[in-house]
Amino acid sequence: MNLDQLKQLQSYLWTLPHASTEQRAEVLLYGNAALLKSMDDKVLEQIANVARLPGLVGAAMTMPDAHWGYGFPIGGVAAFDAEQGGVISAGGVGFDISCGIRCLRSTMTVQDAAERFAELADALYKTIPAGVGEEGHIKMNPAQLDQVLRGGAQWAVKAGYGTTADLEFVEENGCVTDAIPENVSDLAKKRQRGEMGTLGSGNHYLEVQFVDRIFDQVAADAFGLNEGQIIISIHCGSRGLGHQIGTDYLMMLAKAANRLGIKLPDRELACAPIKSSEGQRYIGAMNAAINCALANRQILTHLTRETFNTVYPNIHLDTLFDVSHNILQKRAPRS
Repeated sequence: MNLDQLKQLQSYLWTLPHASTEQRAEVLLYGNAALLKSMDDKVLEQIANVARLPGLVGAAMTMPDAHWGYGFPIGGVAAFDAEQGGVISAGGVGFDISCGIRCLRSTMTVQDAAERFAELADALYKTIPAGVGEEGHIKMNPAQLDQVLRGGAQWAVKAGYGTTADLEFVEENGCVTDAIPENVSDLAKKRQRGEMGTLGSGNHYLEVQFVDRIFDQVAADAFGLNEGQIIISIHCGSRGLGHQIGTDYLMMLAKAANRLGIKLPDRELACAPIKSSEGQRYIGAMNAAINCALANRQILTHLTRETFNTVYPNIHLDTLFDVSHNILQKRAPRS
């Protein structure tokens, strides 16, 4: 990205000045100069387009990891007011709905585990399927999958995958409300029936990591972390179901935008007012996909624990956090 286009406001905050004829909200970019220079120019184009959408509250923003996405830049953040004609965009949420990170904290160190790392890697590879279209040993009929879409990680715990202690450290306690499985297409559900407890492909992973350095001892103590301690990061989302929901609703929202006369700066920003019938249908389906992803990461947590204990008996893996980065959240306005 060419930084000459930007105005620096603070050490890690930049803005894109308005062109004389441009009608849009403010654009803010977070990151240092090196990070912004490494970004594709498409990021700037996309976030400026987001700033033109109806009902935007405040600025359209990018985080330090922003890169070219579908309509929205990945790492883009925006808030819309439902009472002021604010819109919802499937491209803004993303196709892998509720893709996120589950982090597990172990009771062992690198030194404790080093001699059996290869054995652990082989065991994890055999237990947890990864790849495009890969399925696991969990197979679900339509009624069972609807329970997952309503219950999220809470359903998974009740089904024997993990413990209620996990849910304390998962956003929304592992289940979002207002999920409507009926708003999810049969094709999306069909794609998911064999994919619970699987990682998928692309940049999704299950990594055995360790704490290399402590920069804030007070924070590390609060999180129960020490140098050399092994942690596990699980990065995945709602698999085929979430991707199919994105595909299905992109077309529906594009038709809605055309019907309602919403001028799109980019066709990939297909959107509809949050309060429209199309917007509400998408929210119900999206919430179902969020629950699917939360349940999936909960199952993967259980499988990871079982696998670790075949190699390292009596090792405990506690959930440190589970946070999504491809979602829309409803929040009341600040008083």
